[in-house]
Amino acid sequence: MIGLIQRVLIDHIETRYGPSVVDSIAAKAGLVSLGRRIDVDYDDADTLAFFAAAGDYLQLDHEALMALYADLFVKWTRRHYPMFFSMAESAQAFLTRQPAIHASIGAGIRDPELRGRVSDKFRIVEQAPSRLVVEYRSGNGLCSLYHALFSRILEEYAQAGTIVETQCRHRGDDGCRFEMTFGEAPVP
Repeated sequence: MIGLIQRVLIDHIETRYGPSVVDSIAAKAGLVSLGRRIDVDYDDADTLAFFAAAGDYLQLDHEALMALYADLFVKWTRRHYPMFFSMAESAQAFLTRQPAIHASIGAGIRDPELRGRVSDKFRIVEQAPSRLVVEYRSGNGLCSLYHALFSRILEEYAQAGTIVETQCRHRGDDGCRFEMTFGEAPVP
């Protein structure tokens, strides 16, 4: 998993609870060291183990951890990559750019196979006014994170919307498919 994903959570825990808590969570996850480089594709299992151990420490179930993470991620990217938000006038516009944003962050990975794995996870399969359909193909099974990010991006743009997952790896499908609808974006 690209290092940006774990970096956001590591930075939050370190800032809020201290470096010793990060080390403790890493140890509980069975990790000797954690990576924060956003241009490195870290072992998925290690990242998922860190997330699970962090959820245990924070006493958050998976859904609550994903909601917290979505909030942290939006705040982190707003601070470090404000152009992602300034280029999008609505939640739909932001989420339409999300596969390209994901690929651009992964563009710094030197190994072409790993870089391709990062850039191939998301694909827009349908786009229309007030509607967007995205496919997510990853063994990570973090479709719950996409749901949490969808809700948080709607909040960021003060929009209403719905998301329905019509296919899901957790139900035995090859990948996840998110069908989203959007309400009107408020006039700035």
